Amino acid sequence: KVVKAHSFASLFDSNSRMNAAAAILAVVVFIATTTCTDAAAAAAASTPPSFPGAPSKKVKLLQVQVVHRHGDRTPITPMKNETYWKGILPPQHVLDGISKGTRLVGDGNSAHGSKHAAAGRGPFGQLSQLGLLQMVGLGSKLRKELHFDDDEDADNDANNLHHEDEHGHQHINKGKLFHAKAPIHPQRIKVTSTNFPRTVQSVQGLLVGLFPDGTDDHHIEIDVTKTNKMIPDPQPRRTAEQMELERKLAARPHLAEREEEMRDLRTKASDALRDALGEGYDMVNYGVGEEENDDGTNNEYRAKPLSWSQLAEITTCLRARNLLPESITEADQEAISAHAAWRWFENLRHPRLARLAMHDMTMNIVDGLHKSKSCARTGTEEDEPLLHIYSAHDSTLIGLLCAFHLQQPSQWPEYASFIKVELIEVEDVGSSSQVSEKDYYVRFSLNGEVLRSSWSMDENGELHDLLSLDRLTEMVNKEHHDDEIAITIGAATAVEAEK
Repeated sequence: KVVKAHSFASLFDSNSRMNAAAAILAVVVFIATTTCTDAAAAAAASTPPSFPGAPSKKVKLLQVQVVHRHGDRTPITPMKNETYWKGILPPQHVLDGISKGTRLVGDGNSAHGSKHAAAGRGPFGQLSQLGLLQMVGLGSKLRKELHFDDDEDADNDANNLHHEDEHGHQHINKGKLFHAKAPIHPQRIKVTSTNFPRTVQSVQGLLVGLFPDGTDDHHIEIDVTKTNKMIPDPQPRRTAEQMELERKLAARPHLAEREEEMRDLRTKASDALRDALGEGYDMVNYGVGEEENDDGTNNEYRAKPLSWSQLAEITTCLRARNLLPESITEADQEAISAHAAWRWFENLRHPRLARLAMHDMTMNIVDGLHKSKSCARTGTEEDEPLLHIYSAHDSTLIGLLCAFHLQQPSQWPEYASFIKVELIEVEDVGSSSQVSEKDYYVRFSLNGEVLRSSWSMDENGELHDLLSLDRLTEMVNKEHHDDEIAITIGAATAVEAEK
């Protein structure tokens, strides 16, 4: 559908923060009046976990980490009609408004994101007005999922904060992370973002929805120093091994066979888009296994086809605005996006590549879970955050799905999609021992759909929603350790062979 946001700027003024209630209402109206898919708004909220047939338990949500994709954007690849694409960007005073109450934290390496080919230039690769509204809506959705707002119950009886399910399990704070006596507060959250304007602005919009009444002059810091650890395809790659492995994986016979099957569509779509491409389009080169796009079949400059990543991102932006060339049908666009997604998953499902690309971020997530488990909750700034938000990209979500060995989702992570990582404490009720044991589990979901990890498989071959934190830690560390051993053995073998 054609997206219209002509009244968007009226939700802001130049001197104050966004009128959050009006913005959220606009999101609701937009969702109700368009058939465009908004994965963040349409997804069902995760429900508290249960344990059918088990002894009664106390279940408490200890921490949530959210990794979200940015909102709708303009094409990363430069297009000729710059005036049109500039016209769908949020006005500067709007961006100034959402940035109030936030502070970027960087260092000497923080410029990495701006140097990446996918960062875009000028009006390209930028968060759109629609994208900002999507992120405000996502912030509101997360608040609803994580915050128990029933002040009356909280005042009358502390027991009313809890919920007993049909199996007799007691869910502390009704399965929510925050409640009236311990509400969402800037001191209880942490925010990390890649250093791309669209991701920084996206999380600023999310915070508007998360804090509809503002932050009472508390500034929320946005850490932009982790860009190269939050994307699977930093430029340059962190290791030569990753680059070489990407080349080898891209050359596998079954990929070459699929490429041959898709060649005609790639050529047709590239030719159809050629006249709309702007200056410098051929300099946009990114994606796991796609940073060398010339297949050697034709060296003529103008005949060189676009990469699948470019084709997918351009046609997605055009289709959302009814701007696809006549020769590219909606079925063609869906086939392009599906093939681009297949390539990403096919490469990043390789265990070694997934770890090379995402190990630092997976370890950061796991370390945060352990720190939260051990945190005494003193109410000071030293506490581990209850909520950690990462503002990132679809490639980040795909990389994490592969690195944590999660089920592949039914759909590509659309704009404003989010992975939720929940740390859950489980304690037996009425244990005969004076000191009851507590177990800790992790649950993963994408847009409210629980995704099971292959690491959760039991002796009967069944996967489970909950994965033991100890098991998760063991597998993340074991695979990395096994890799180090393999590298050491390989290096020793090579040295021996040279003798």
